Amino acid sequence: MVAVLNLSEDQAAPQHTISKAKENRNTKDSPLCALTAESDIGWMKLGDAYQKFVKDQQTDIPLSIWLIENPNSPVSLPGSVDLRGHDCIHLLLNRGMSLFDEAFVIGYTMGNCANIGNHHISIYKLFSKICFPKAYQFNSFHLKAFDFGFLYGRKVTPKNIHKVNFDHYSDQLVSDIRLQLGINLMEVHCLWTAERILLESSPMMIAA
Repeated sequence: MVAVLNLSEDQAAPQHTISKAKENRNTKDSPLCALTAESDIGWMKLGDAYQKFVKDQQTDIPLSIWLIENPNSPVSLPGSVDLRGHDCIHLLLNRGMSLFDEAFVIGYTMGNCANIGNHHISIYKLFSKICFPKAYQFNSFHLKAFDFGFLYGRKVTPKNIHKVNFDHYSDQLVSDIRLQLGINLMEVHCLWTAERILLESSPMMIAA
């Protein structure tokens, strides 16, 4: 369940703005990739936002990703969620479809899971670096975003957002759902800023 801005293609330039030619998961056709820290869809109903911003299909997900991220897989990790739920969490967190966004959203979902363990995190990070198809792999920069998301997910209550049936929320405003699920958009944006500062201060960024 991943998307664009794959830094594994250009380790010397850990940027959030890379040519759309590097976009993955068909996000060049999905406006969800346009979500930024400066945008907010809180005024939209979740069902409308989902229809407008999300166009991905479950069949588009590579098998290696499906195995550990989909709850229907026999070897999925705690916090696994189906694609619709995953994309709804993207919308609630106001994160787009870059690999940084993807890492943050997955980190948040796993961190918000009540029965997650450190060994699960280690397994996921290793798997995402070496077993995912190259276009979907996380590198050390993406995993920083994962860590930010994970820590925020652990902080937020209620827990287990991966178990939420978002069909029940389709007619509710995104902003109201965030309130119910403990998501504070200002905090998310602060983490986004911290993520950018960390990346821009990295030696590789300075050398670029």
